[in-house]
Amino acid sequence: MSERPASQDVSPPGSPRVITSVWRLRLLGGFSLQSEDQTLDRLRSRAATVLLAKLALNPQRDVSREGLTDMLWPDAAAEVGRSRLRQTLSLLRAVLEPPGGPSVLHADRRSLRLVPGAVVCDAIEFEQAARLGDHATARSLYRGELLPGFYDEWVLDERARLEAIAERLALPQEPQPQPHPQPIAKASLTVDQSPSAQAPSFSPPSLSTRLPTYLTRCLGTEESQTRLQFQVIENRWVSVLGAGGCGKTRLTVEVARHFSLLQSGSGHHPFERVFFASLVDCFTAAQTLDRLKLAVRLESAGDPAEQLVDALDGQPLLLVLDNCEQLEDDAVARLAWLSEQLPKAHWLASSRRPLGLNGEHEFMLQPLPLPSSDSALGEVVRNPAVALLVDRSRAHRPDFHISAANCDSVVALVRWLDGLPLAIELAASRARSLTPAHMLSLLEAARQDLSAPAASLAWLSRRGSRSGSDARHASMLAVIEWSWKLLSPPLQRLLDAVCVLQAGASLEAACALLRLRQGYDAPQTAPSLASAHALLHDLVAHSMLQVQVGADGQLRYQASEPVREYAASLRSAEHARALRCHVLAWLLMWARAMPPTPPLATVRAELPNLLGALALAGADGRAEDALRLVLALESSWGEIAIPAGMLDIVSRLLELPVSDPSLVAGAHAIVGWSCFEAGHREDAMRHALAALPDFAGQDAPNAAACEVAIPDPHIRAMVLQRVARIRYRVERKPEAFRALLAQGLVQARAVGQRNAEAAVLSLQAHLAATVDRDDERSLALSQRSLALWEESGNLHLVHAGRFNVATSLIKANKFHLAEAALLPLVKAGRELQDWDLLTGSLDACGTALLGLRRWDEAEAHLRESLQVAWDSLQMQSIAFALWNISPVLARLRQATLAAQTMGFAEVFWKQRFGEVDASDLRDVRRVRRFVRCLLGPQKAQAAWHEGSQRSLAAAVRAVLER
Repeated sequence: MSERPASQDVSPPGSPRVITSVWRLRLLGGFSLQSEDQTLDRLRSRAATVLLAKLALNPQRDVSREGLTDMLWPDAAAEVGRSRLRQTLSLLRAVLEPPGGPSVLHADRRSLRLVPGAVVCDAIEFEQAARLGDHATARSLYRGELLPGFYDEWVLDERARLEAIAERLALPQEPQPQPHPQPIAKASLTVDQSPSAQAPSFSPPSLSTRLPTYLTRCLGTEESQTRLQFQVIENRWVSVLGAGGCGKTRLTVEVARHFSLLQSGSGHHPFERVFFASLVDCFTAAQTLDRLKLAVRLESAGDPAEQLVDALDGQPLLLVLDNCEQLEDDAVARLAWLSEQLPKAHWLASSRRPLGLNGEHEFMLQPLPLPSSDSALGEVVRNPAVALLVDRSRAHRPDFHISAANCDSVVALVRWLDGLPLAIELAASRARSLTPAHMLSLLEAARQDLSAPAASLAWLSRRGSRSGSDARHASMLAVIEWSWKLLSPPLQRLLDAVCVLQAGASLEAACALLRLRQGYDAPQTAPSLASAHALLHDLVAHSMLQVQVGADGQLRYQASEPVREYAASLRSAEHARALRCHVLAWLLMWARAMPPTPPLATVRAELPNLLGALALAGADGRAEDALRLVLALESSWGEIAIPAGMLDIVSRLLELPVSDPSLVAGAHAIVGWSCFEAGHREDAMRHALAALPDFAGQDAPNAAACEVAIPDPHIRAMVLQRVARIRYRVERKPEAFRALLAQGLVQARAVGQRNAEAAVLSLQAHLAATVDRDDERSLALSQRSLALWEESGNLHLVHAGRFNVATSLIKANKFHLAEAALLPLVKAGRELQDWDLLTGSLDACGTALLGLRRWDEAEAHLRESLQVAWDSLQMQSIAFALWNISPVLARLRQATLAAQTMGFAEVFWKQRFGEVDASDLRDVRRVRRFVRCLLGPQKAQAAWHEGSQRSLAAAVRAVLER
């Protein structure tokens, strides 16, 4: 910075006021804002950063307010945009114009600009130096691309323009005659950060390999570039690893270019020489060394390894090796020897697998971050994957842009493509004639086309020759095929099996599939967990599987969609059926080995695999095994709602001929209760009647006939209590309910099934409380039920029993005791990820707090219950939470919202779950009276009616956003 006083006015008399610079702004390679007494590396908002950059890059120009609002908030209404601009401008003034300081920003009603001389921007200085031919100064100022991490359209355009200038400056210059030539100084690998450090001259063209050039901009890799640059300086060998098409080559080239351009602006150049060698078609040691000789421009005969050592020894240099995954062991060994002989050389390799060298540092490159499916338009525009799609699409259709009309399709498209840069580029090449929605539909259709395996991978292709002559990147099919061919047969077999699992495999699942896949009969010869892990480790190293940590803390190994589709294309119909049968067999073993307390997080993680296995079980002739799997997980379905898609699949399986009537009855009972909890009463009743088909018109079945219809006594006990619940909830016939429960209790005790007996007792407790008004008997039955569940060892059922006891205490108006009993259950629900327990406990605790007149605490518990229920899509829990929070809102004088919420809850409950109990009707009357007192009869009725017309999402949103 200048040594002049920060606020000195140097304007000639009579001229417009121009002050000396008070701020120095860095936009190239990062953001910083520096004055004489402070340095800021970020502003409080992204909008403030972009606004300042826009003004600084347009010095002495008025920038219209309207244009700025459209640029910063394209999806906001005009008045909202103007308000946000005023707020952002106020924030900038607070930073740039401290009390007593000079003016920096000039603003009027129509435009904004910076006061001349108030801000010095490195991007402007860079461009001016390049224009004046001062290439050394320009190179020193260019420390990286403009505003890394920002993807606004105008930023991308400016970034590309400045990058083009920097690329031209990096081209070799004509050598100038030097009267006294000096030797090239060797720079230390430690970057000197002192501002006085003198930069060495750029290497002559004969000392570096020309890096590959691209006609497109590099987007979305700013953070990766920064991290990789530090890794390369700190470590002598860095391998950039990742799946094919994730951008490894481009990243290594950009980092190499950074070191080629690095000058005194950020310290000494750490490498005197940079060499680039593409090893795409090299396999042996001889081929690899010959390619290195070509990169270093050694043409003499002799041992290439010795020549390379003689030419490069003692020099700090960077060797970039691209596409190393196919190198054979002797080639890798030769590279290791070279790295030992060249102690000052640093190596940067790109590969789909580690090379296994001592001292090799692995840099995992992930696909581009993806927007969420519900992202706002502004977030979508700034997303790196979307920015790449827009940039590449505009090469084929210049008017391509993101709008409200195509936003959802664009988000779905980049998510379908897994954020892989190559896949995005290949899809964008179709933008000339297809919209994002059309691309998405064609890709989906290609994936479903069984007559053309891997059709969607082949569709993602480019025509004509590609720069770099790498045919492996001409299509996603070629990318996956190349990686697959590098795998050994055992790795291919295991990957093939794992690819059947949509949600990936745990280590135990992979080991079981390996045993089933290879047909091991003798346990002593079967693959162990250690051997299965070794194969999985190699598949991860080859970038064919990704490792993720599930919600239950287990590692899961998952293939990307392109890899799964390619694996499917290689299977014959017979082989595919055999694999699906292996998966179904493993899932059945897994379900039957479930511990007494089912790990709900693990069950949820397996749901996509369960869905896939059940979907084709009927076509594979395995309907009975599929129903056995559903029943084996019966203890989990009490805490986890069966997904709607799985309900449909099981319903279709039940239409197929099955020889075991117990399986049919049990599956009907389980699906029926899940349908009721989802609010589908008609479907629930249909399944209940199908579970006991001979007793549709009776209050209770004959015991002997029931034994004939359902031979398995354990399934029979479960069916009776589930059918009893469904019929009571739908038909509201207490006496029929009692009869079914009495028979279910006899059956459960006859076979010693404590869990079924406890379930019946808990239902009898509910009947005693709601119909008989006998709170003491209800509490006693709940306590007996809890004692039985405690013997089972299933913590979910134990907590359910404790919950029933707590709700009995609430019905008996013992609110303090109920609160004390419920708070540990809230904690247990969170720890076990038992969302049913958590929502119920929070809801009941809110009701107890309502009884204690602690309104604010009651509202907090009920709102959290609603949020958890909404996140996990538990319809019955959502209905309970909306119902129970209405009187709390009324007590908090939120009369309008209370009326709207209860108006919706009353209609929603009747539509989904049938008529309400007498106690629930009392709740409705209390809320109605309360809001009438607060609002008056007409306003209360209007609010009630408005709520009854709302959608479920609107009703939930109104409460959660209060």
